[in-house]
Amino acid sequence: MKNKEILLIALLAAAIVISFVIPKPKYTSPNVLSKLNIPENVSGWYSKDVSGELNLKDLRYNFISQVFARSYSDRFGRGFLLLILDAGNFHNPKVCFGGSGYKSTDLPDVEMKAGSRRFTAKAVFFESASDSMVAIYWICVNKEVTGWTGQKLKELWHTLLGKKKSGLMIRFDIRARQGAIPNAIETAKSFVSTLADNLPKEQSEYLFGK
Repeated sequence: MKNKEILLIALLAAAIVISFVIPKPKYTSPNVLSKLNIPENVSGWYSKDVSGELNLKDLRYNFISQVFARSYSDRFGRGFLLLILDAGNFHNPKVCFGGSGYKSTDLPDVEMKAGSRRFTAKAVFFESASDSMVAIYWICVNKEVTGWTGQKLKELWHTLLGKKKSGLMIRFDIRARQGAIPNAIETAKSFVSTLADNLPKEQSEYLFGK
């Protein structure tokens, strides 16, 4: 049994080494974003496409292959930036925001409800000398919401097999002072529930899993 375990570990290590030594083909997106018909205006939320206004050289966005970026607001003055990021390998927003001068504070995970589906999103409070916001995000790979470890394993697996995959990070950036964090989180939860009700099942699964 011990010899079999050693052999298995050796084979796994060799596969990992090969995956990093052999030149990888350039990441080619399956262009999932083109399949999503996210409503511009829904249940009192009105939006503006801001994808052309993002500075993709900003460290907060430097790992992106394709981006969906739309700012939403309502008549109560609430607002947020909805980002859907398509990339071959995702970075933790804390690294990207940190490079842009923000300090981060982890918040408790957020339980999201999208139709009959429930999943957990990460939440972080970011603060700089002139700005503060709550970022709420999750990763969905091949219609499965996954964490950082799961995402890395899927990336390795698909690289070894040379397979394409759909991989999206969905992120809400909500400007808020520290005392308004609960309201910001409730805004994101409410919009996720509304959006899930206004998307066809096939499209919704790319964002919220099966």
